[in-house]
Amino acid sequence: MTLADGLIAPERLVDISAIPSLRGIRVTARGISIGATTSIAEIASRANLPACLVQGARAIGSPQIRTLATIGGNACNASPCGDTLAPLVALAAVFVLASAAGTREVPAEEFFLGPKKTVLRTEELLVEIRIGAEHLRGGSGFRMIGKRNGQAISQANAAVWLDLEAGVIREARAAVGSVAPVPLRLRKTEELLRGKARNALDMGKVLESVDSEIAPISDIRATVEYRRLVTGSLFGEALHEALGN
Repeated sequence: MTLADGLIAPERLVDISAIPSLRGIRVTARGISIGATTSIAEIASRANLPACLVQGARAIGSPQIRTLATIGGNACNASPCGDTLAPLVALAAVFVLASAAGTREVPAEEFFLGPKKTVLRTEELLVEIRIGAEHLRGGSGFRMIGKRNGQAISQANAAVWLDLEAGVIREARAAVGSVAPVPLRLRKTEELLRGKARNALDMGKVLESVDSEIAPISDIRATVEYRRLVTGSLFGEALHEALGN
C-alpha cells in the first residue's frame, strides 16, 4: 500500500533522507553496498556498478525525478515495471531490512510478493542493498521499452548478467519486468545458457525459453501479444550486450 495511491493515511511521516548511513555507495570486502536512500541519479552516473543496474537507473523518469528518487523507493514501490528491479534480481542482490528487533537479509527475487507488495513488515525499513563481488565481474545488459523516449513507464524490460570464461558462459542470471506480477527470474533460460559457448548459442531456443517463462497481461500500456513480442527482442539485445557482442 502506498501514500500516493491514497490507500493509507498515516498520522506521522518521518523523513529518513538525511541519515548518512542510509545514503551512498560503498565498496566492501564482500562487494558493493548501496544505501537505500541513494539517489537514482547517483547510481545512473557510476562507472563501478554493473552496466545493467546503471542502464536501469538511467531509464527511470527525467533528470529531475532521478535526482529525487531513491533506489530504496524504487524497490519498495514494488511495481513489476520498475527499471532497477530486474537488474537487482539478475545481480543476485540482497536487501537488508532493519527494525528494532534487528536485521534480516532477503534475496531480491524473494522480496517482491506482487504488484505493490513486498515482504517488508510494518516495523521494518529497507536500509541497504548488497551486490556480491562475484556479480561485479562479468558482463551485463538491460533493455526496456515504453511508449515514448523520456519519462516512460516500461511496457517490458529485461536484464541479463553473465560470467564468461574462455568464451563459455560459466554462470548466468536473467530477469524480466512488467510481464508477471513480480520482477521475474528466468531460471529455465539461465540453465539453458550455462555451459554454452558465446558464439554457439541457439537464439531461437533461448527466446522460446524466455517466452515459456513469462506470464504477461494486457493493461492500459500494452497487450499480452505485444509484451510477448517485445520481451524476446529486449532479452536478446541485453544478452548480446552481456556477451560483449
